[in-house]
Amino acid sequence: MKKLVLAIFTVVFFAIPCFSQKVAEGVPVTKEGHEIFATITKWADAVRSRDTKALDALFDEDLIVTAADGKTRGKTEELDALKPSPDVRVVSIINDDVKVRLFGQSAVATGLNRMRIVSGGKDVNFAFRYTAVFINKAERWQLAALHISQLK
Repeated sequence: MKKLVLAIFTVVFFAIPCFSQKVAEGVPVTKEGHEIFATITKWADAVRSRDTKALDALFDEDLIVTAADGKTRGKTEELDALKPSPDVRVVSIINDDVKVRLFGQSAVATGLNRMRIVSGGKDVNFAFRYTAVFINKAERWQLAALHISQLK
């Protein structure tokens, strides 16, 4: 009996670090953690390619975005802001320092986003920190709230 208890303790004790491993920059090794990280990647890809159809699917109907200037906008305004434009081309989007916390059917992600765009023929680089709230509806994760703080 002692050997069985010791074996169970050993398995549980050494399994704990496995559950705290990260997929990428703080993403939990769980099915949901992988799904959130994949959603963040799809989101960045859709912004870069200005794919409003993909963004429409990624954004919850009640999306609320708080921009770096403190103004808020909903899903329609966010999609309008991300429509393709001949004057603006997104060259790259890099998400660093991504951390995800899961809370049942919702998750909070924080990260550092670095973007390079060409606007009016000029290269523009900027970075911002974000906090994004995702909710799981109908077996897919959607962005429900976003707060952006631009770094100087």
